[in-house]
Amino acid sequence: MKRKIIVIWLAIIVFFLGCATLATKEVKKPPKIIQSEYFVKTLDGISIYVVSKRPANQKPSHVVLLIPWVKSGSTLFNLPVEGYNVMDYFASKNFAVYAVDHRSYGKSTRTSGFDVRGLVCAEDMKTVADFIEEKEKVDKVDVVALSFGTVVAVSLAGKYPDEVRRIVLMGFPYKKVNTKSKPIVKKLISLADKGVAFIPSKPETAKGLWYKYDPKVLKKFTEIVNKRTPKIPIGPFVDLRDLDAVKFIPKIKQPTLLIYGDHEVFVDLTDALKCFKDLGAEKKGYLLVGNASHGLLLEKNHDIVYRTIYGWLSE
Repeated sequence: MKRKIIVIWLAIIVFFLGCATLATKEVKKPPKIIQSEYFVKTLDGISIYVVSKRPANQKPSHVVLLIPWVKSGSTLFNLPVEGYNVMDYFASKNFAVYAVDHRSYGKSTRTSGFDVRGLVCAEDMKTVADFIEEKEKVDKVDVVALSFGTVVAVSLAGKYPDEVRRIVLMGFPYKKVNTKSKPIVKKLISLADKGVAFIPSKPETAKGLWYKYDPKVLKKFTEIVNKRTPKIPIGPFVDLRDLDAVKFIPKIKQPTLLIYGDHEVFVDLTDALKCFKDLGAEKKGYLLVGNASHGLLLEKNHDIVYRTIYGWLSE
């Protein structure tokens, strides 16, 4: 009888311990995320749309500026699809994250398409970085960028090193593009030489820059971008000819992480390794993500990218 009573009491204790554990797990919910929107005025009178996300009621541990590619504007980082929202991911990790629409994108001021160049947008990002630093009471921001955004980020970090703490570059085109993309790049540059400032936005062609993806994610991405930016500027493609950002690579001293997909169709991966070698940073990393291409932030293996960036910026 005593043994039975002991067993019963042990069962009760285990039950309540289990309940206590469940209760503890329930308490550890991810922080509530709040979103804010701003318009930051540049020195030349351009309004840059900035969207931010952060954990509510607690001081963020890191402050990050997200700089997008040609296809999308801030939608790249703030796509309303569960598991594919970059801003939500980092805000849930106690980061304050800010994403932008470049000039002539989304809610930002429309300008000449020829003005949307790496060096020009870097000046816009300098103004945005100053705004963020004042708001967050920090001296520097971390910068995460994809594709054309990397050209802007490199130009920003090269011209204004005191603005940037750490850098993540995804799909940075160094001195040449992949042979698969050369024909289209050549055609776009030819259009620019003929005076064409804007071309129709075709976000659905992003699937050519993604290797493994969920069709539902691409559909939502296309739906939003088509409404926000029906035409995209030609300037970023002229950058691929003039390579203005290349000169800054040896000058980059901030810790820098380069990330590429192993099925890249835009960046030449051999050239990317040369870029890694030429980087002036003492602390630098190179990650090749399997089964991914140029749009790896929205591909199926995006979780590897998110976690790696989180680890890099957490130091």
